[in-house]
Amino acid sequence: MKTSLPKVNHNFRSLKVSELAPAVFSYNLPSAISPSAKYIFFLHGKIVEKHGPNGIHPCFGVYDYHGIVKSFKNFGFNVISEIRPEGTKLDKYAKKVVRQIKTLLNNGIPPEQITVAGFSKGATIALLVSSKLRSPEVNFVVMSVCGHNGARVRKHHNKLIDQSVQFMQGHFLSIYDESDQKCDICKRLFNSFSGDITFKEIKLMNGLGRSLFYRPRRDWIEPVVEWINQNH
Repeated sequence: MKTSLPKVNHNFRSLKVSELAPAVFSYNLPSAISPSAKYIFFLHGKIVEKHGPNGIHPCFGVYDYHGIVKSFKNFGFNVISEIRPEGTKLDKYAKKVVRQIKTLLNNGIPPEQITVAGFSKGATIALLVSSKLRSPEVNFVVMSVCGHNGARVRKHHNKLIDQSVQFMQGHFLSIYDESDQKCDICKRLFNSFSGDITFKEIKLMNGLGRSLFYRPRRDWIEPVVEWINQNH
């Protein structure tokens, strides 16, 4: 049974970076933890590590970090997110997120009210969080997870995932654009899951590739929110 979605502000799709207030977000957990709230850990792509919250990619354009976080907040989520330092180590950062999720769980937050959502490098971190947390009811959303560039990075990325896949647990949504061909290798990854998981894949067909997730577009945010609000 699907939970009805909040009313969507369809205008946010066309907002420019300059029109968005420079909202301040902290990776610290909120001082007051509400057992009825829904929490989402948002893990951005590597471009933010290198070029900041509005980093510009020569092919994909401007990354709107604050706009994406604001959109999740508009849907009623308590968003926990930060701009990671350049060169952040995948495994080390995943352990940090796990510690914070365990804090929520220890304070009475039901695991199904916690979601870890990541794009590109952030999606890889999300997968590693799953393997270390090992909580079958926590939600994980991975966007363009299998598209790292560069042979050395891909080799390191695949090695980490291959070592961790047997321990992954949770409810998984993989979402990507059809023109992002590198994401086809995700099928091999998710077919090899051996842990306690549920899995759904959404392939969008608007031809934007990885740039789709650079901005808070409703054509990917709406299905993500809808999936999170479902009873898995």
